[in-house]
Amino acid sequence: MPSIAGGRRFQVWLGACAVALALSACGAEPPQNAPTASAPEGAQSAARPSSPYPLFSAPPSQPVVAMGIGGSVAHGWDDKSGGGYLVRAFQQLTKAGPISFDFVNKSIEGYGPTQMAAKYPAFLREIHPQVVVISWGMLDDIANKTPIPAFEQAVQSEITQALSAHAYVVVVTPPPTGASYGHDVTSESQLVADEVRVAKKFKTPDVIVVDLFNQMKQYLAAHHQSIQMYSADDWHPNTLGHELAGSLLAADLRGILVPAASQGEGGKTSSG
Repeated sequence: MPSIAGGRRFQVWLGACAVALALSACGAEPPQNAPTASAPEGAQSAARPSSPYPLFSAPPSQPVVAMGIGGSVAHGWDDKSGGGYLVRAFQQLTKAGPISFDFVNKSIEGYGPTQMAAKYPAFLREIHPQVVVISWGMLDDIANKTPIPAFEQAVQSEITQALSAHAYVVVVTPPPTGASYGHDVTSESQLVADEVRVAKKFKTPDVIVVDLFNQMKQYLAAHHQSIQMYSADDWHPNTLGHELAGSLLAADLRGILVPAASQGEGGKTSSG
């Protein structure tokens, strides 16, 4: 008799298995919290989004319109031959290709971001930029004792408005000057850090941050060079300073804003 009972239990078990298989074949959902198979690692990797950079990977039919805003340094003061570091950087990018730029410099001497606030919306409507380059010199705001919250709010508003106008944004900290190593060494470094922090709050690849200020300081230290070599006065770079800053900025933007330079086309920097 035990053998007959065991046979019946075996038949019941087979029947249960058949029902389970039938439910599975018909697409019945598994019980809640049941383990599910994960996709192979290769499939997961293939599904991940690729890098958004460079933002311009192929040349459009017309040159890319880029608009710069800043103060006297961004405007190109004391650059005797090139129009300033912003103009120089985009000229280098255009020359290297494949992306050409039409750079419009709306920087205003003596202005900081709080002064620019009244004119900036009209500039966006007038120029219709595809790229907005924000590069404040900081020293006017330090001299005018602009409250740090007001400075930060103005920069944040500039970025927000540019994004709303469907433009990419490049925030560039200023090239250092004599004051960066002298009476404004602490206050300018702090304001640079504040601007970088504000820009990085925008969690989007459409906002690029280039800390040219500290990068150029590191360059001078690595090459055992003095800031006086690159300064027209305490507040402004000379032609050589604008040239170096423009070359560093162009090199920074390759691979991020535009395709990376092919071998042998890297940005040149002044050796002094």
